[in-house]
Amino acid sequence: MQKRALGKGLAALIPKKPKEEIAAREFVHLSLNKIRIGKYQPRQEMNPVELSELTRSIREKGIIQPVLVRKTGEDEYELVAGGRRYQAAKLLELKDIPAIVKELDDKDTFILAIVENLQRTDLNAIDEAQALKRLMDEFAFSLEDVAKVVGKDKTTIANTLRLLKLPLEIRKALRKGIINRSQARTILSVSGETKQISLFHDILKGGLSVREIEKRTKPKKKKDDPFVRELEEKLQQALGTKVTITNKRTNKGKMIIEYYSLNDLERITRRIT
Repeated sequence: MQKRALGKGLAALIPKKPKEEIAAREFVHLSLNKIRIGKYQPRQEMNPVELSELTRSIREKGIIQPVLVRKTGEDEYELVAGGRRYQAAKLLELKDIPAIVKELDDKDTFILAIVENLQRTDLNAIDEAQALKRLMDEFAFSLEDVAKVVGKDKTTIANTLRLLKLPLEIRKALRKGIINRSQARTILSVSGETKQISLFHDILKGGLSVREIEKRTKPKKKKDDPFVRELEEKLQQALGTKVTITNKRTNKGKMIIEYYSLNDLERITRRIT
């Protein structure tokens, strides 16, 4: 696996250069008809308000920053970064758009698309989680690799991936911004799809805050054993994933180690063995 780009984001793949140093073959004006949306675009939905604002700005000032594309045929190009600029240009019925053409493989294309979206305008939580999971499934990235690429810690990545375990109805609401990430994570603390959906509907009806949701979901139980909680935290750091330990009065219990793809399972297994 190539790791030259890990932890460096866009700069690792597209070093910053003064405009006069950009090769003529890289900077061009391309007809919009020659550019297609690539399969590695992580954003499934665009915020209509943000798109409208960008469209108005481009109408008044033009496109200040070129989109990034890669060549896929004799006179065909695939969009890598700049999806909102591309869509705004289409809405304005522009004939062409300034673009930088780079030679990129599938992996670098996907990395750039994810990082560009995260750095400019946050992806909704579900699009982000699906994009991160694709990195793990299609390009054999470990949780650590993903964390380095997007510049977040492993726990944050693990918590984002867990959102994909939510029922479809709740995932759709999260994607559309009807509920936020904090509310969604709290819903995940409830066991069982039926209970999760019931709580979700209560949130919609009552506009419950995260604190109110936690009060409803937090079970009455004896005080956590600090020794067990410390072990739990150490295991999470060591394995790079969420670990839950339930300890019963008999000093028996269970330990749940979560994984988010077969590659992730293999990585955790290697750590343990």
